[in-house]
Amino acid sequence: MNRWITIGGVIIGLVIVAFLVATFMIPGFREWSRDVAIIVLALFQMISAVLTVGLLLALLYVAREIHRVATGVVIPKIDALTTKVDEVIDQTRTIASSARETAVSVTTTTTYVSEQVVTPVIRLSGIVAGIRAAARFLAYRDEP
Repeated sequence: MNRWITIGGVIIGLVIVAFLVATFMIPGFREWSRDVAIIVLALFQMISAVLTVGLLLALLYVAREIHRVATGVVIPKIDALTTKVDEVIDQTRTIASSARETAVSVTTTTTYVSEQVVTPVIRLSGIVAGIRAAARFLAYRDEP
């Protein structure tokens, strides 16, 4: 790598020395080299202008294609997705409503079972416990 840098530096140095020698040796060399430099710079400027116009046209084409794809493909898919999401939300609301109704039904059933079944069983259990305690009392009454 350093070898190529050295070779490039030597060539540039030789070209500069050649131009300096030619400037002093040939009387019209300054005007001629100035004209050549102006022509070369004008050519580079024209090439860069053409490339800039080409890049601008490419950017315009890309922007137009992005717009076409967005309006032709992306937006319809987003609309379809929105419709599906709305359907899922409606189904979720229906399921939530059913769950609420089920919870109310379970609460009602629990209250009914508590009042109509469990309460009499608790009372009966209390009466049986009282009878058992009375029987125990009467059975052990005569013992000292």
